[in-house]
Amino acid sequence: MVVVIKKDSPPTAIKDAMKAIEEDRATRKGFDAKKYAGKIKFPVDGLTYQKQVRDEWE
Repeated sequence: MVVVIKKDSPPTAIKDAMKAIEEDRATRKGFDAKKYAGKIKFPVDGLTYQKQVRDEWE
């Protein structure tokens, strides 16, 4: 969300903009990345896979 506040805006306009930002944050649903942390099990080691993929370029 972007809020543009002009230099000569009255203090009430700034307070209204801040209130709108807070309301937007309260209604927005977030993504819980911690829920999925460590859930994917890879069959190979990450470094081994990286070396294998880079060797394919040659």
